Amino acid sequence: MCGPTQGAVMDRRTFLRGMCLGGIATFGAPLARFAQVPGSNRFVFVLLRGGFDGLAALVPIDDPAYASARGPMAFQAADLTPLSDGFALAPGLAPLRSFWDAGELVGLHALAIPYRTRSHFDGQAILETGLDRPDGGSDGWLNRLLQIMDGERSGIAIAAGLPRSLSGPFPVSTWSPVELGVTDDAYLDRLSLLYRADRALHGRFEAALQMKEVVEEMGQGGDAPMGGGGPGPRARSRAAPEAILRAAARFLRRPDGPNVAALEFSGWDTHANQGLVGGPLDRLLARLAQGLVAFRQEMGEAWSRTTVVVMTEFGRTVHPNGTGGTDHGTAGAGFVLGPLLSRSRIVADWPGLAEGALYEGRDLRPTLDTRAVLKGAIAGTFDLTAAQAERVFPGSSAPRGLYELMG
Repeated sequence: MCGPTQGAVMDRRTFLRGMCLGGIATFGAPLARFAQVPGSNRFVFVLLRGGFDGLAALVPIDDPAYASARGPMAFQAADLTPLSDGFALAPGLAPLRSFWDAGELVGLHALAIPYRTRSHFDGQAILETGLDRPDGGSDGWLNRLLQIMDGERSGIAIAAGLPRSLSGPFPVSTWSPVELGVTDDAYLDRLSLLYRADRALHGRFEAALQMKEVVEEMGQGGDAPMGGGGPGPRARSRAAPEAILRAAARFLRRPDGPNVAALEFSGWDTHANQGLVGGPLDRLLARLAQGLVAFRQEMGEAWSRTTVVVMTEFGRTVHPNGTGGTDHGTAGAGFVLGPLLSRSRIVADWPGLAEGALYEGRDLRPTLDTRAVLKGAIAGTFDLTAAQAERVFPGSSAPRGLYELMG
């Protein structure tokens, strides 16, 4: 149900009515709640569904094994935007250099969830629940964050449905622009929960989805979005990241806007035709980077109080496959952006790409836990105590200093 509360001021009533017409829905409460938390800080979680190739996004250009490991999919140094510690941004991510120069970008590498899987469903379940196993609970970690924060607070999903990260007893809202539409991927997500109960059937279900993705990607050309990107409500994408991120900023920048937002983009499951400079993956990265720049611009003064985290459920294989792509892997890359960071830097206990250093002989070895990063990011953004952060990510490893990433 959408509509104004009795006695609401005119601009708020107009705002809520406009959001209803645009596609807003409230889960667990009759009205969307946009209320200010002391400090009015904002936290945005961007999930790239499908497992994006961290080695092609945050490139370890100085690793002596990089060129041979990547073979025909290795970038030339001249095509990249250097950062520090031997890492560089993919050509499409070059706009993120402006964040780096402003002290507002942390690049994360050799990053992984604490559960070893190459299943989209299990990987996304871990990343969105914040637990250490895929069937450990139904609440999302962003919903638990809202539950433990002090004062009035609210959350919103900019998506075609409610992401698992925001699901739970705390009432949250979703807003879906017309361009997002409603895909059948939400149905696949629910179906996967049924198949998970049967090991044999679940494996076949995963295999069928992977074949579907490969067939779609092999037929892609031009600027069409790549492949599936795993389960969940996804915008396959008539809606560009820039448009979605600008819309998110218009919610978040309001003085009474939501404190927590979840966004997601699909198409990152690059089994085939991944490409190099200007290729399909690089074009997706460029759209993401342009969207993040647009988000910062649209946030205006509120950007000074905002943290954005960009993650995916797993990385890709180190070596390319036979169809010019990469397969499901383990560790990958991610980013934290915002003025609340202490400084720009690369956070990576780099394991190297030499054959003997690879996980199971094929993947980048994980050395950094996604939950530790997220724990530090929310603690620094909202000034949480260690006990509060532990309630959001129970049993997770503590980051090196709870506020290490933040100022």
